Amino acid sequence: MQGVGVKSITGLLYSQIGYDLGNPMRAILRNTARDGVPPAAVFKVLEIDSAHCAYQGQVEYWGETWGSHWWVMDFSALNFPGTYRLIVSDAGQELYASDAFKVERNLLWRETIRLVALDQMEERARQARGQRGWKDCGSWLREVNSHASALIGLCDLLEYGYSWLEPTDVERLTRQIIHGCQYLADCQDKAESLGFGRGAMVHEIPTALRVLPNDVMQSMVALAHASRLLSETHPEKSAEYLGRAENGYKWLQTAKPLEEGFSAFAHGAPPGFVKPAEWMTRDLLLLAWGALELFLAGRAAYREDAVAFARQVLQRQVPKEKAEGEFYGHFYTFASSDFTEKAWVHHHVGHDTGATFPHYLIPLIEMCRLFPEHPEAASWRQAIYNFTTGYFLPACSRNPFYLLPAGYFSGEGLLSFGGLWHGINAAYAWAAALAIELESFLGERSLRQAATGNLQWLAGLNAGITADSLAGSLKFRADIPEGKAEPYSMIYGIGRRFAGSWSPIPGSICNGFDIDEQFQFNVPPSADVDGPHMFTDEDWITGVGGWSSALARLCVATYFFG
Repeated sequence: MQGVGVKSITGLLYSQIGYDLGNPMRAILRNTARDGVPPAAVFKVLEIDSAHCAYQGQVEYWGETWGSHWWVMDFSALNFPGTYRLIVSDAGQELYASDAFKVERNLLWRETIRLVALDQMEERARQARGQRGWKDCGSWLREVNSHASALIGLCDLLEYGYSWLEPTDVERLTRQIIHGCQYLADCQDKAESLGFGRGAMVHEIPTALRVLPNDVMQSMVALAHASRLLSETHPEKSAEYLGRAENGYKWLQTAKPLEEGFSAFAHGAPPGFVKPAEWMTRDLLLLAWGALELFLAGRAAYREDAVAFARQVLQRQVPKEKAEGEFYGHFYTFASSDFTEKAWVHHHVGHDTGATFPHYLIPLIEMCRLFPEHPEAASWRQAIYNFTTGYFLPACSRNPFYLLPAGYFSGEGLLSFGGLWHGINAAYAWAAALAIELESFLGERSLRQAATGNLQWLAGLNAGITADSLAGSLKFRADIPEGKAEPYSMIYGIGRRFAGSWSPIPGSICNGFDIDEQFQFNVPPSADVDGPHMFTDEDWITGVGGWSSALARLCVATYFFG
């Protein structure tokens, strides 16, 4: 496979958009040689105008993973906003130097949110077929799962980020939420007209007039949430969307998991595995989430449905005595299987379509807050704690970026990039949103490292694009010297250096790093080849949802908790 090997690679990696003052701020050195950075190397953060040293520290060796060695430079203690550059030196000799970067409070929000969530989505609405829904990726498709995921994030942005938006931006955001919901309504009406039943939803008009249960699950969450948010300003739309969400929920009560489209490759299932007629754990979480949203929208009867689905989820949690390696607290994919759920298994249209929310325990967290006296609340809290301390934090800590791994693969261990097909950057954004909520719920400050690390991976503090990794890129090209890893923002149009995307729409988030070319399952998940060896450049609005949700939640967390 191209892009994997033992070639010498080195690079200074740092955010291309900038850093949020008060949150973790780091730069990272990459080198394929263990002795590539002298043990006594130091770094300085210099004010760009005066060259005054605002912070200095030791370059700390982190360890080896993904075929490279890594050194971390942490300057989180920097107290003042400004524009800086970073230099690395040894015995007075400069070894590496960065370009200028900004440090400001809520910088990621201010630099990105309007372009990603508003300008981009308005342009995608304009370019969409018939101007219904959004042009959702590098092609002209308008798939339901991507629309629903984007809508869930846009609703989070309106709910949690309202105070940080201008009134005109709130109006623009509201229009986009309605625009996206109307396309879901179109797909629901189309499904009913084709005889699939009331509440069903076709996957895409006009290319995929089939019904995927996961589409209905995500859409139910999106429509019910939108209904709550629009109840004062657009009461008629609110009532319509609530009715549609409830119809979707009722349709799901008799729906069955699809037989076709299950990838043993992506799931890490054993040879010869026969998929059971069960919902995946991530499906149960979506069903609990949908029931909870219906409850919050005024349908009180759905509370116990959410509790019942949560109970099924907890029955699948990996106990400490059955840990996979050092990890426990995550979840088996099925009640009858012994392999565990991965952060991301989305691929072709079928069973796994839309499997893009990574271990998303948000409904459990919300249930603990809403129903603290419920007889099962203690079990929810314990499950969240076990997941956080037994899996999420230790798994993210197994790489220097705190990046959420793809999952644990039997016989291979924890892999970061194994089994991916495309779109993984969206999972990192959702992982950041989850980390922020886990921090708020548990009071565990170290989770801010995971939140920041997963966001900054998209903002440029990533493993760096190499000349070889561009073999996975269809359209984006860059003149990267052989042997160099250069950091790029993966949000088109934002950052000192930013990667291209298939759709040249500013604010687009591309698919990101993989061990294989996108849309391919040629490289089996393996510890021997795991790493960010291919860069894939198609854009996809699923990332808009995660990015918008995470930044809105981060604004709230920073305001209340620092």
